[in-house]
Amino acid sequence: MSIQKLQEFLNSHQLKYQTIFYSPAYTAEELNRYKQALGLELIEAIVVEIDKQKIAIVLLSASVKINVDSLQKALDANSIKLLNQKEFEHLFPDCEFGTLPPYGGFYDMDVFWSHDLSENKNVAYYAYSYAHLVKMKYIDFEKLLNFQNKLAFLTRAKYRVEIEAIIPKLTRQELDIHEDCFLGVSLENENFSIPKLVGITDWISKHFKKCTVLIGDSIHRITLQINQDLNESHAFSKAIILGREYIDNATNIFVKYTEKCHFDVIFCSDIQESEEYFKYYEQLHIFMKKNEKFANSIKSSAQEFVLRQFDKNIENFERYVELSSGYLLEELAIFACLVKYGLSIMVYPGSLDMLEGIAEGCYPGIPDYLQQIIYVSLRLKGR
Repeated sequence: MSIQKLQEFLNSHQLKYQTIFYSPAYTAEELNRYKQALGLELIEAIVVEIDKQKIAIVLLSASVKINVDSLQKALDANSIKLLNQKEFEHLFPDCEFGTLPPYGGFYDMDVFWSHDLSENKNVAYYAYSYAHLVKMKYIDFEKLLNFQNKLAFLTRAKYRVEIEAIIPKLTRQELDIHEDCFLGVSLENENFSIPKLVGITDWISKHFKKCTVLIGDSIHRITLQINQDLNESHAFSKAIILGREYIDNATNIFVKYTEKCHFDVIFCSDIQESEEYFKYYEQLHIFMKKNEKFANSIKSSAQEFVLRQFDKNIENFERYVELSSGYLLEELAIFACLVKYGLSIMVYPGSLDMLEGIAEGCYPGIPDYLQQIIYVSLRLKGR
């Protein structure tokens, strides 16, 4: 079987679809970034053994994992085993691992599929290799499947989420009394890939009743100026688009957990148009001029970010450090606005050194609202 045979199959059903071919020049990092951008629309074919007798294919979003007990109940089976690559690669010698087309008829196998897939307008899947991606409308995709094999079974996050640290440390015991939090989302950051966001959202839903999701769109323009050397206007436009695209991909995740936790979305670009934002931004500029320790910390954090991207001897190093410093000040002014709105608990998967220092009280005199932040750092582990 080949991508050409798959196209002939789809054409025979007179369906509309797209086939995207990635040339060998694409790096693994680039391919992974495109993969993450597909969100829950990207589906994966999992090979299972039913009752130690029958091999079948199960389709679900590539961003989650099968809950084996739930699938076993849905299939009314005595046992379900998820087969690993070595156990089934001889059955599909024409496919790279993870690129099995979702049509069991090619291999004389039953295909079962998660009812959750019907929540997507579109689906996408890799076929035979990661060089070929097929995209189509869900309603057309469903026509190729046996409706009787549509199953309701539970899934789980691919990542286990734990608390890395709560700062200030003394507030750890107080965390349970808070019902609201905000989640800061850094665009194009691996920690916010859709599979990881599923794990983060699941964790938040178990600890809070309401979460405001802060999308770092407008401030991401600075990262684009540094990493891609874009001018500010072009970087801003691209950052706004990336923010909207991210939410388009993530909305179904938040909807899934609505019964446990209500999720609202807010964009940095909206906050940065408010009077409160400009007030806090100006206060931070003044404070940085007065407080040498704070100024040095801002510059040090900015230098560390730029050095992760470039060598210190690059021509634009100082300019990039200045841009990165501006990013931190804008970010802090936005956080101050959120605290004023009543959101003092910030959840973030990773470390934010500057915020940790503020939360620990290292900079007396900094705007009051920033001193009220309780910072919850999360650690993600693959299951």
